[in-house]
Amino acid sequence: LASAKIEDAEDTHFLGVIDKWTLSAETIIPPVDHTQILDPSSAETQIMSSIDDSRNWDCGNTDEAVVEVSRVRRVLVPKRKDKDSLLTEDVVVSRLGCGVYARFIPIVASANDLPFYYPRVREYAFGFVEPEDRDHAASTLVVLARELSPDSSMATKRQQVIWQDLIKRLYKWMVTDRFGYQKRVALDVMVAYDTYTTKYQELKAKYAAYWVDNWPEQTDPRKFVFEDIAIASWIICLWQQDGDSRQPSFVDLGCGNGLLVHLLIAEGYVGYGVDQCSRKVWSHYGRSVDLRAQTLEPYGYVADVDWIIGNHADELVPWIPVIAARSNAKFVVIPCCPHDFSGRKMAFPAVAGQSKYHAYSMYICDLAERCGFGVEKEYLRIPSTKNLAIVGRRRVAEVGQVNVDTMIQAGRQGFVARVPDSVKTKVRLAK
Repeated sequence: LASAKIEDAEDTHFLGVIDKWTLSAETIIPPVDHTQILDPSSAETQIMSSIDDSRNWDCGNTDEAVVEVSRVRRVLVPKRKDKDSLLTEDVVVSRLGCGVYARFIPIVASANDLPFYYPRVREYAFGFVEPEDRDHAASTLVVLARELSPDSSMATKRQQVIWQDLIKRLYKWMVTDRFGYQKRVALDVMVAYDTYTTKYQELKAKYAAYWVDNWPEQTDPRKFVFEDIAIASWIICLWQQDGDSRQPSFVDLGCGNGLLVHLLIAEGYVGYGVDQCSRKVWSHYGRSVDLRAQTLEPYGYVADVDWIIGNHADELVPWIPVIAARSNAKFVVIPCCPHDFSGRKMAFPAVAGQSKYHAYSMYICDLAERCGFGVEKEYLRIPSTKNLAIVGRRRVAEVGQVNVDTMIQAGRQGFVARVPDSVKTKVRLAK
C-alpha cells in the first residue's frame, strides 16, 4: 500500500516506535482518548482474521519461518464515549526473513463493529525490511493490509492518503528515535490529561456544532470555535481544582469575538469581556453575556474580579500581571504577538535554539515574578503554536504597592493605545 526507504536505521528503532504506538494509540489516532493494555490470555472473541496465517502475507521469502516476538492485547478507548464503542485489538510483532512486522488485528464480530476512525480492513501491518547488502543499501518501511473481502478495495484515493501519511509518521518517529529526540515541553502539568479531555468532550458536544454552523464572522469557525472550547475547558478544570467553594468571577481583557466569555458564562461563571471594538457575533450571544467595547488605559485599570484572562490580548498582555497585582486578583495569560508596556511591538535578538515567542514568554514571566506571583506554565492542547498559558494564582513574595506603582508609572509615560482596525479602515476609505 505504501513504502519508503530509510537509511542508517535498525530494527531496534522500528520496534521502539511500535512499542510507543502500541502503548499509546492516541499519539497517532486522534479520536482515541487512551489505550488500555489487557492480559494476552483474555477471553477469546471471534476474530476477523486468523492469527496464525502470517505466512500468507506478501513479505518476501515465505519459505522462512515466522518467529513471534511479542503479542499484546489492548483496548482503544474513544474520546466520544457516547457515540463510539471500545475496540479490542491484538498487536503481534513477528520476524520473517530479513524483516520485522507489527500486525494490528481488530477483534470484532463483523466489519460493522469497526469504529469510524479505524481502517476498513481485516488487519494491517507495519514492516521494517533490511536489504541483503546492509552496507550499501537502505532499508524499507512498508504498510500492508488485508482486505475485508475479495471484492473490497483498499486503493481508493482517501485510503491511499491515509497509508502514505502512516508511512511518513513511521519514518519521522524512527528518525527522531534514532537521534534520541526528547520533547522540549511537558504537557498536562497543571491539569491532568483525563480531566481536561473529559471536560473538552463535554463542552464540544454542547457548543461546537451550533457555533460552527452559525458563525457570523468572516473568520474560520473551525479554528476559533474549537480553540476557545479547548481554552474554556482547561480554565474550568484549573478553577475547579483550586478548591474554592464558590464560582470565581472573571474578566477577559482583549476578548475579541467573545466566545470564550460566552462559554464560561454558559457554564455558570460570572464575568465579562472587554475589547476595543464590538464584533458581529456579540449580538448572537444574548443579553446574559456582558461584552464591553471600550479602549482600556491599563495603567489606571482595576478589576473587581477573582481572575483576569488575557487570551492573545496583544498590547494588554504585559499589563495583565500588573493589573492582577493591583486588583488583588489571579491571572492566566496566553501571549501572542510581543508588545512592551508602551504598546509597541518588541524585537528580540536571535538566539540559537530559542524562538522569539519563547523570549517574549519569559519576559512576561519575569514581569509576573516582579509583581510577586509564583509563575506556573502549561502548554495547552489547542490548534495554535502560541499555546503557552502563564498563570499567577499565588503570591509568593511580598511586593509593596510602591514597586507595582513604579512599574505602572514607567509604562504609563509611553503607553499609546492601539488604533482599532475599524478606525483604520474608515481612514483608509476616506483617502
